[in-house]
Amino acid sequence: MPISSNKRQIQRTNRFGRDIRRLPQSVQKEAFQIANQLAADIFDSTLNVKQMTGFRVIYRVVVVRNYRMIFSFDNENIYLLRIGHRREIITERSKNCVVRKREAKA
Repeated sequence: MPISSNKRQIQRTNRFGRDIRRLPQSVQKEAFQIANQLAADIFDSTLNVKQMTGFRVIYRVVVVRNYRMIFSFDNENIYLLRIGHRREIITERSKNCVVRKREAKA
């Protein structure tokens, strides 16, 4: 069910669901707000979205100071892939997980 005609739908992976449950409630609330902002305008200048090094279709956004949300998108959807502390989320293991998840969707 689309939110509106000009907003992308938010899709989350199972891994994202497990990640977010482990985070403090304040970070979860901020992540929800940022996900809605992403759905409205992915490249909103207030979000500080950056492409992840070494990936053409994977991006990251700062959620709260040291927390990052990893996502991908197409014309209709935003795929929330991972969320967590910056030191834990952007590791070689996380990158491998993101790549495998993205290949599964293709």
